[in-house]
Amino acid sequence: MLDLTQSQPPAWMDFRRTRIVGWQEIEDMVRPHLHEIATRYDLLVAILRAGSPVAALIARHTGMPIDYLVCSRRNAEPHFLDGTVRAPRGRRILLVDDVCGSGWTFERARAYCAALGNVTGTFSVFRCDAPEMYVPDYSLPAAPHDYLRWPWEYQAESEMPALCAPSALSPSLAPLTA
Repeated sequence: MLDLTQSQPPAWMDFRRTRIVGWQEIEDMVRPHLHEIATRYDLLVAILRAGSPVAALIARHTGMPIDYLVCSRRNAEPHFLDGTVRAPRGRRILLVDDVCGSGWTFERARAYCAALGNVTGTFSVFRCDAPEMYVPDYSLPAAPHDYLRWPWEYQAESEMPALCAPSALSPSLAPLTA
């Protein structure tokens, strides 16, 4: 059973290589599941932050609404962005994240949503394909030692698209330099 009290990533997270993931690969993974998702669920819940682009892609194809849940090792107590009062209740929720490793985030998010009277499923583009790892309802296997680089992540200014790079901004929007 997964230890939800663990505050650090599991020891197996020893990344040895980087795998670049493109939008087309994500789209190809999502597309075969769209009809089933739209039939089984009535709300997408993006686990912030990385679940947001994936949930937006699913919503674009299905027309489903999206809500946002904060749940991470830094914010171990899940909560909806709009607070408990406005949290969904009695819904059929698909929790959406980019990748699933140990399942720590999904397990906490599912328990929180169930306590609010929701039925949940889980979706991640990839899951860690290693023994005893959590397997979402929808996902593709990924090697446990691959660091996944997503198309919405920029790790250096030089990786930003030309229109988003600070040098492309108008002088009034460019960052101040000393």
